[in-house]
Amino acid sequence: MLVLGVAALVATAACSSSNGGAAPASSSTTSTTEEVRVEDNVLRIGVLLPSSGAGASEIGQSARAAVESAVAIANDNGGVLGNDVVLLVRDEGADVATAAVGLQQLFDSNVDVLIGPASSNIAIALVPTLVDAGVATCSPSASALALDEFPDNGLFFRTIPSDSLQAEAMASVIERTGDTSAAIAYIDDGYGRPFEQVLQSRLRARGILVDASVGFSIDDEGYSTEAARLVNSGTGAIALIGDAEAGSRMLAALAAATKTEPRDIVINDALRQPWSLSLLGSVSEASRERIVGVSPEVLTANQELLAQVAATDATGLFAGQAFDCANLFMLAAEKTGSSSPKTIAGAIPDISSVGSTCARFVTCSDLIAEGRSIDFGGADGLLTIGSDGDPVSARFEQFAFDPTGRDVTTQSITVPSIGS
Repeated sequence: MLVLGVAALVATAACSSSNGGAAPASSSTTSTTEEVRVEDNVLRIGVLLPSSGAGASEIGQSARAAVESAVAIANDNGGVLGNDVVLLVRDEGADVATAAVGLQQLFDSNVDVLIGPASSNIAIALVPTLVDAGVATCSPSASALALDEFPDNGLFFRTIPSDSLQAEAMASVIERTGDTSAAIAYIDDGYGRPFEQVLQSRLRARGILVDASVGFSIDDEGYSTEAARLVNSGTGAIALIGDAEAGSRMLAALAAATKTEPRDIVINDALRQPWSLSLLGSVSEASRERIVGVSPEVLTANQELLAQVAATDATGLFAGQAFDCANLFMLAAEKTGSSSPKTIAGAIPDISSVGSTCARFVTCSDLIAEGRSIDFGGADGLLTIGSDGDPVSARFEQFAFDPTGRDVTTQSITVPSIGS
């Protein structure tokens, strides 16, 4: 039986960023004892997504429904490796302690692969244990940069784009404003610092001068000093990397500092939320019209999948990403003829990039049965997993705010990975 070091995991989480950007946790903080796996041609998929806590209604319910739909389709069409896929669901909850209990229960049930965790913080804390246990893992929503080069032994995948791609998207939006320079405001923690570094790099690669880069603390009551530094550093655009609460306060401070001469302000996805009355009242119409945001596209355009998820009264958010995780695991098992986590993980980059294009489990598995290579494009047809376990490209939504402070999508942006 695999045994989790729960107390150590809780300690790890306590050191992580409130926004999911902590430095990678060392596997020395956990303790596992791995049993020898028996190839029984039964693929056991564990699901560790929130069914309690803040993420339950928006992410957990929707992603879980999508996984259940994917597995039901496979089992209704002969299963995987000649047997029904076994699905085991446990609660991620809102913290590492709850997630660790759920993960131990999944270990006790001998899962081969895992879909989750949803939270970047929890993923950072648990992935070392999952790697030690030899369980292949796919997260549909943990986007933290800290997971980009995580020492995962080739076992950790994401179907959500990394925040490094979001930085690329923000740089692209700034370039299209026509500004030749930009200043960066970033939340000064394990989430904001690496994000800011990548954004600086992507701006400079486009020939855009970085006038200033100023960090701000979530604990500060006001940001007028930081905002003034940024505004006075140059005349170009301003990029804001923040969380929902402190980031909104910094946005208000920047709007106040540029009230007489509004500037282009490009914000990240954490700030995509309806404005409070106080924020709405503090931002002039002229400033509001110059604010543009970037967020990953997390509501699938796959109407069939949306209808299946909607039947459970779920939001549909991250359904496509969770659906893709399940299908990647099942198709990789079919392709390799194995339920071994390491073997399955090794096949995932190839089955999403090389071969005949297919988007449905049945079509893809039929091609595999004919001895052909496949390129599974995912729920929305864009999915390609690179050798690092992350999407090679992704769609982002550019958004703005209407006069009531509600976010409105203005266009879609497709962003390739750096160097592709």
